[in-house]
Amino acid sequence: MIVKFHVETGFLRQAAGSIPGDAVSIQRVNCIDDGCRIVLWVGDADRDAVDAALTADESVDRSVYLGPEADGHWYAVETEDAAVRAVERALVDADGMVVRADHVDGKWIVQSRFPGRSALLTFREGLLEDGFDVEVQQMSESDDEVATQFGVTDPQREVLLLALERGYYTVPRDASLSDLAGRLDISSQAASERLRRGTRTLVANTLAAPERRSIGPGTN
Repeated sequence: MIVKFHVETGFLRQAAGSIPGDAVSIQRVNCIDDGCRIVLWVGDADRDAVDAALTADESVDRSVYLGPEADGHWYAVETEDAAVRAVERALVDADGMVVRADHVDGKWIVQSRFPGRSALLTFREGLLEDGFDVEVQQMSESDDEVATQFGVTDPQREVLLLALERGYYTVPRDASLSDLAGRLDISSQAASERLRRGTRTLVANTLAAPERRSIGPGTN
């Protein structure tokens, strides 16, 4: 089963809030005795700005630039953040795994896979024992609610088709980002995130396949 949840953490709070653009996501987490190594994707942002933001963030012990891809950049970030370590440990104990985590409205929304509801309970109990609470936001028994055709989510598919229908892709544009947001009754930032993540995933799973694996479906 796929579960979306939030655990309060200060990891990258400062950096994610100051990085220009609209896509900061965790793609992989691996913790050992002396800290955690996180593979981070930053989309649609100047590399110098990202480097500066990561350097200034007190939760980051070390960051390494891994290279560009599509419209963003890959980084490996090392941290000793207690919440990150607790989540990774609880996932291992529950036989779960991180699918991805996205920074949305100032907090991390984590998408993880569990073998069943009992494993989710084990995960939550493990976090509580470490002094952290978890806010479960969504559960689904299959991947159908997470990703649809070509790996895009239903909300991403909706905004992509609306953009095509309303003339967002024409030159000059017949519709603006705020027009799309108004039609969907969401903020312009949310519309931008869905559009960019959906486009990235669509390209990765069509034009870029099978040469490279998809960066992964977004959460919204």
